[in-house]
Amino acid sequence: MMNTSRPSRTIARGGPLRRRIRRTVAWTLVIGLGGAGISRGEDPVPVSTPPDSLRANYDVIVAGAGTGGIGAAIQAARLGVSVLLVEETDWVGGQMLAAGVTAMDEGGGGNPVRERGLYRELVERIQNYYLPLKLDPFSAGPYANFRFEPRVGRRIVHAMLAEARGSGTLDLSLRARVVRVHRQGNTVTGVDLEIGAGTGRVQRTISSRILIDATEWGDVLPLSGARYRAGNHTSDALDRARRIQDNTWTAVIKQYPAGVPDRLRIKQPPPGYDAMHPVFAKLIVAGDAVYRRGSPMSWTALVDYRGMPDSSRPAQTSRLTRTHLNYTNDTPCTVAELEDPVRRLATDRAMRLRTLQLLHYIQNVLGLSDWAVADDEGFDSPYNREQIDTWVRERPELQPFREILHHFSVIPYVRESRRIVGVHTLLAREISRGPGKAPQPFPTSIGLGDYRLDLHGGKSREDLELDLDRLEDVEDAQPGRAGPFAIPCECLIPESIDGLLAAEKNISQTRLVSGASRMQPHTLNVGQAAGALAALAVRHGVAPRRIEPVLVQRVLLDARDTLNLTPVRDVAPKSADWPAIQLVTVHGMLPLEQGQFAPTRPLTRQEMETVLQRLTSLPTALPGISDPVTRSDFAKCLSTAAGSAPTIAFSAVEKERIQPITRSEAAQVIAEFMELRALARLDRAPQTLQWNSIKPASVPISVEPKAALVSELRRLREANIIVSVDYWADHAVAGRDCDGALVAELLLRGARLFEPAASAETALDVLLRARVISARDYWAKSAVPGGHCDGKNVAVVIRRLAEHAMRAKSVAPTGKL
Repeated sequence: MMNTSRPSRTIARGGPLRRRIRRTVAWTLVIGLGGAGISRGEDPVPVSTPPDSLRANYDVIVAGAGTGGIGAAIQAARLGVSVLLVEETDWVGGQMLAAGVTAMDEGGGGNPVRERGLYRELVERIQNYYLPLKLDPFSAGPYANFRFEPRVGRRIVHAMLAEARGSGTLDLSLRARVVRVHRQGNTVTGVDLEIGAGTGRVQRTISSRILIDATEWGDVLPLSGARYRAGNHTSDALDRARRIQDNTWTAVIKQYPAGVPDRLRIKQPPPGYDAMHPVFAKLIVAGDAVYRRGSPMSWTALVDYRGMPDSSRPAQTSRLTRTHLNYTNDTPCTVAELEDPVRRLATDRAMRLRTLQLLHYIQNVLGLSDWAVADDEGFDSPYNREQIDTWVRERPELQPFREILHHFSVIPYVRESRRIVGVHTLLAREISRGPGKAPQPFPTSIGLGDYRLDLHGGKSREDLELDLDRLEDVEDAQPGRAGPFAIPCECLIPESIDGLLAAEKNISQTRLVSGASRMQPHTLNVGQAAGALAALAVRHGVAPRRIEPVLVQRVLLDARDTLNLTPVRDVAPKSADWPAIQLVTVHGMLPLEQGQFAPTRPLTRQEMETVLQRLTSLPTALPGISDPVTRSDFAKCLSTAAGSAPTIAFSAVEKERIQPITRSEAAQVIAEFMELRALARLDRAPQTLQWNSIKPASVPISVEPKAALVSELRRLREANIIVSVDYWADHAVAGRDCDGALVAELLLRGARLFEPAASAETALDVLLRARVISARDYWAKSAVPGGHCDGKNVAVVIRRLAEHAMRAKSVAPTGKL
C-alpha cells in the first residue's frame, strides 16, 4: 500500500534547514580527510550493506551508482524516503570515478554548471580537500575545467552518501545487479537482485515503489518491458550492426620520481601491439609542442589534456605528474555491445588491451620510463582483480601484464547507452546553439546541460535517427557550439510504464542529444531531479507522471540548482527570492531583459496579463486594474486564476493594500501559488495561500560591465598573486560570496607584495599597515576554511592590491589559486 499522506512543506520544498545541518556534518567529514594521499591498500569507503541486512522493500531502488545514480539516491534520501542504491561493481561514481574520467566536461562559457545543484556541492567539497595541499583542481594544466583524482572523488561521494543516509534510509549494495524486474500490469513493483561474487552469490527479491535505471548501459530498461532506443532503432526493431559511440577504457598514470616499480614496467609488447603502433606514432610524439586538433599531440600536451592534481606529491611543480589515458584509445562499438553480454565482455577486454598497448608505447617508444599506471587510486579492488584474473586464465599470454591491469579503471568510459522512449524525446534541434539558433526553453525544465553535441563515432547517415533528427543537426557537433540547453522533466518518464524512471545517459533523447547531455556534471544533476521526482511520487502515493514538474522544480531550486537558460544577473543565488524568480522566469511569466529581472520594479498591468495567461492558458484582459498593479489588485487577479484551488487569503492594512507590488514579491507569491495549486490537484485537498505581509525584494546586484575588475585581476595574475581570473570575476561582486580559504590564500600572497616573508599568521597585519584592509577582525573570522567573504569586500581588496601590484615586486606563489 503506497503512502498517500500529504508531505510537509519541508519535504516538498527540500528541507533547507535540515540540509544546512547535514552539510555542516559533511564539511567535517571532508575536511577531516586531511591533505595526505590515500595509502595503497587502505579502505577509505564504507562497506556494502550485507544481503541479509537489506530490507524486503524500499520506497526507491536505484540501479547503478554512477553519477545519475548517486544524484538520485542522495536527493531521494534527503527528502526522507527509503533508498537502496545498487551497484554491479565495488566502485561508485560510474563514468566519473569508476571509469576514471575526472577531468570534468563542463561546457565552458565561464562554467556556470559549477553553480548548479549537487554538482556545485561536489565541486566545493573536492576543492576544500585540496586546499590544505596547496593544489588547485581548477587549474591542473592549461585547461579551465575542474579536475581531481578518482580516489579523492570516491571519498567525497561516500561522505555525501553517508550524509544523506543520516536523514533517512540509504543502503548501498555493492557487487549487486538487477536480474529481473517485477510488474503488476504496467507498474513496476520490485526487482530480483543477484548479490556477491563467485559461488557466494545470493538472490534477493525486493519490492519498490519507484525503480530508477541509472546503469551505464541502460541495462534495466529491457528487463522492465519499457520501450527504448538502441542506436537508431527502437527495441521492437533492433539492428545490432548499427554504430553507437566509441567507448574507452581509461587508466590513471603517474610519474614515479624514484623510478617505476618493476612490477609496473611493460617489458614486452602486449598482444596486438604491432597493429596499433602506427596509430600511436602518428598521433602522439615526444616533446612539449602545443596540442592542436588534426596534428600530433606532444607528450606534455597529452598529460595536460586529462591531467589532475597529484595529492601524493603536495609540493607539486608546475608540471603535472598525474593524468589519465583518454586519447587514441577509443574503441568502435555497435548496438551489439548494448544487447549481447558476451559481445560486451569481448569488447571490454579489447578496450583494456588497447590502453595497455598505449602505455607500452609511452614507456618504451617515447622513452618515458618514469611513468606508469598509478598504483594508489584503489582500482585494484576485489571486483577488478577478479575480472582481470579470469581474463588472464583464459589468455595466459597476458600474465606478464596482470599486475598492471589490476590498476586500470574498474569500468569502461561508456558514452552511449540504451535510451528510454519517454513522454518527450529531446531532439537535437531543441538544443541547437549554432549561429542564428537558440535552444528550446522548456517550462518543465529540471536541469541544464552546457556541452556541445559530441559524438565519438556513429555520425554516418545510416547510424543517425533521421526520423527524429536531421542531417543538418550534425553541424551543431562542431567545437565551440556550447552553452546552456534545457532538459524537460518528461524525458525521465517512460511513455507508458509506471514505477520506473531514467536517470543517466538513458533518458529520452536522440543519439545526437546524448552527445551533449552524457557528461558527468549533467548526469549528476539529472539524477538529482529523478531522485526528487521519485521521492515526491512516493510521498503522494502516485505514479511519477502525476507529479507536476513545478513540485520537482521547487525542490531543485531550494537546493540551489539553476533551471533557466538565461542567467539572472541582478539577483544573487543566495537571495531569499532567487528560487521564486528562477521559477517564474522558467515558466515565461516575468521574463528577463538582457539577464536582468529588476526585482524592485513595480509590476505592470501588461505583465499581470501575461502572468494570468500563463497560469490559465486563456487570453486575459484586465480592465479596471491599475498600472502599476497594486498588491490588492494582484490578489484579486490571482484569485480569479485560482478558482477554488488554492484559496488566496490576502490581508493588509490600507496603506499596504494600495502599494504597488514589486516584481520580486509577485514572483514569490506566484511560486507559492503554483506549488499549492499542484498539491491541490495532486492530493485533491484544499490549499490556502496565506499572504498577510510584504515579501521583501532582494537588493539588485549591479550589472555594470566587469571590465575594471577583470583588468585588476589580470594585473594580479601578472604579479603571480592569482592564476585564474574566472573564479574571482564571478564571485568578487556584490551579492556573491567568495570561499574563505581561497580568500585567505589571496590575502597571504597579497601581503607578500609588501613583505616577501609574510606568513599566514602575519598577513593581515601586513595588509592592515599597507591600508589594503581596514579591519582585521572581519578577515580573521571570514577568510578561513569553511568561511565566506562578501564579494563586494573582496573586490575592494583586489582593487587595492592591483594598485600596488604595478609597483610592488612580484613574488612567486607557493601553490595555485
